[in-house]
Amino acid sequence: MKKSPLEQRRRQQKIDNMRHQQKKKKPIVDTYYIIKYFVLWVIFAALCFGMKMVVMTAIAASPTKEVGNDFLRLYEVHNTGAAFNLFAGHQEALIAMSILAIAIITLLVLIASTKLTQAAISAMAFLSAGITMNLLDRINHGYVIDYINCAFLPNFPMFNVPDMMIVVGAVCLVLSILIQRR
Repeated sequence: MKKSPLEQRRRQQKIDNMRHQQKKKKPIVDTYYIIKYFVLWVIFAALCFGMKMVVMTAIAASPTKEVGNDFLRLYEVHNTGAAFNLFAGHQEALIAMSILAIAIITLLVLIASTKLTQAAISAMAFLSAGITMNLLDRINHGYVIDYINCAFLPNFPMFNVPDMMIVVGAVCLVLSILIQRR
């Protein structure tokens, strides 16, 4: 049975539409992942700030200016350096490196958003939040406020929640990249 010209045109339009959809390239950026990155960045930074306020309030309320036990102690220490007190006294350089690190991470999210996994986006937001919070301390005080001491590890350096976020974010980012490559 022969099809009418109208049916033939509709059929041809369907075929053309299918070909056009197949030719469509993937979007250059994934807006969802970019928005997710910025939202998580803000949420993680806010949680980090809230945790710092709780800890600093508890320390200030303590008569000894220390809270804790033989396992974990909380007290305020001013760190003018980076990890393990590297670059101590070079605040301008540390501020510049922090800004550069945040810019690179954000640029990577913007450029590679279609290639990143959800885990990588979350890890990068975690990393950015930790760097941001330490950066704000450096800008506001001229040093980073560390307040966590692992009493069970006598020679372990003091650290804070943003430091933990940086380490966890970096490890999770590396793991997500390694898993994605498999």
